[in-house]
Amino acid sequence: MKGKLGFKKFIFETLVIVIGISVSFWLNNMQENSNTAKKEVETLKAIKLNIIEIESYISNRRITLDDENDFMNYLSVHWGSLNLDSIVDVLQKGRHIKSFHNLFLDYREFHPPISEISSIINDGSIALISNNQIKIELISFMDNNYDYVNQNVKSEIELQQSFREELLKSKSHEIAKILETTSLELKERFQGKIDYKKKILNELKAIVKLNSAKNYLNLKIRQRYWVMTFMNGFSRKLKKIKELVDAELLILN
Repeated sequence: MKGKLGFKKFIFETLVIVIGISVSFWLNNMQENSNTAKKEVETLKAIKLNIIEIESYISNRRITLDDENDFMNYLSVHWGSLNLDSIVDVLQKGRHIKSFHNLFLDYREFHPPISEISSIINDGSIALISNNQIKIELISFMDNNYDYVNQNVKSEIELQQSFREELLKSKSHEIAKILETTSLELKERFQGKIDYKKKILNELKAIVKLNSAKNYLNLKIRQRYWVMTFMNGFSRKLKKIKELVDAELLILN
């Protein structure tokens, strides 16, 4: 009798231990799943916030580029009959958006704040996202859409640098005066605090004499078209990813 009771006690204690281990394992698994789900939500929220930042950057960038594009098109179409005094007024008031130096000597770069999305992909945090479509779209966004814009911006920069090198080789005194412009003067022009109309007029007169300047402007307009085209695709991809992320957050929450 004692043997049977001892055996039953052994079985009972064994079951208690097994059940205890199973429950503990289940609770740990539940906790891990909960932590993973929280990390996924945090990752998706971080992506959404980053997208909002990028969209703000793109919106501001597009305003500047659209304004500059319209001005470049006007100059190209009316190159042979430009009213230089009127153009000077535009350039004097245009500050950094419409300026002689931004048109002919400098370039527009493209640096959207993509660090968060880039980090999530590069450090492996993207694996926390259970929705495969979001992961595919994020990688495509970085490898394709972002890269396409950058490649075309780079081509525009190379075009500008080529034109600037040609100006450096010029023996024209007027061109030399343009190249002597200091960073302090540029800052004052952009701020619009000092009247530089006379100097801008002389710069324009020197530039319109150059056939290469009109050719450069036309090539820049052509290249800018592709920059804007791929930037629009960049924006559409952002919108699509944000919609997918919003939908996934609704499910997870």
